[in-house]
Amino acid sequence: MKDISEFKFQKSDPERSLEPLKKSWRESLTSPQDGMWESLTNESNHWSINFANQTIGYACVDDDGCMLQFFVLPSWLDKGRDIFKKFVTENTVTSAIVGTNNPVFLSLITHFQKSVEVHTYLFTDVIETSVPEKTPILKVSEKEDLSRIVDFCHNSMGAPKDWLTGYISDLIETGEVFLLLENETSIIGTCEVRKSHSNPEVADLGMIISLDCRGEGWGTYLLGKAKEIATQWNRKPICSCEKENIGSLKCIQNNGFRSYHQMLACKL
Repeated sequence: MKDISEFKFQKSDPERSLEPLKKSWRESLTSPQDGMWESLTNESNHWSINFANQTIGYACVDDDGCMLQFFVLPSWLDKGRDIFKKFVTENTVTSAIVGTNNPVFLSLITHFQKSVEVHTYLFTDVIETSVPEKTPILKVSEKEDLSRIVDFCHNSMGAPKDWLTGYISDLIETGEVFLLLENETSIIGTCEVRKSHSNPEVADLGMIISLDCRGEGWGTYLLGKAKEIATQWNRKPICSCEKENIGSLKCIQNNGFRSYHQMLACKL
């Protein structure tokens, strides 16, 4: 019989030691993981879950003490609740964000959550739609577009320019960011079609509309064009949206996306 005291947690390098477990986790998902949330999890602090000389699972917690991942291999789920409780207690974890598409994490946290609410809707493409052609030019971004895209995104959403410069540079390099232009100079919006690195079947979509052009239908149009591009690349388009963002929710649903799964914010 396994004693709970024999389970140990050790901070780990996810790139070296945890990739086989992450592969098992991806295989356990009931729908593809949203790229943004997977990135946030990858950037968080990782712990391996160990028994004797075996690594049987892993957990991820961000710098604010919010748990973003907890996974143990199926053969160890009989001890899953005890391991989860021990980890939460030892690391003073008081909150978590878990996807309803993440069955191991979801099933374990259910026993310990004090409150739960929807944080983000996860969308998959369900209904075929068509996008009417419009006059503005949609073009793939090039290196010379970098500075104006960074300025546009900073002014539209407030993200730091230093971070945006690196992020947008990577998307330009891979041909995954597009500009919607009026008169070839004024930016109406940008959209992203990001090929998932962990799932070769999907692409994450995102879009930003100029503050001056919101409420005019450009969001629906631009997201529809992003969906078309993903389909041309033989990728299943997915996207997400925080529950308070009513404008984006409408754009997403107008393009045939539906939410079967959500990210839930839990208090422990």
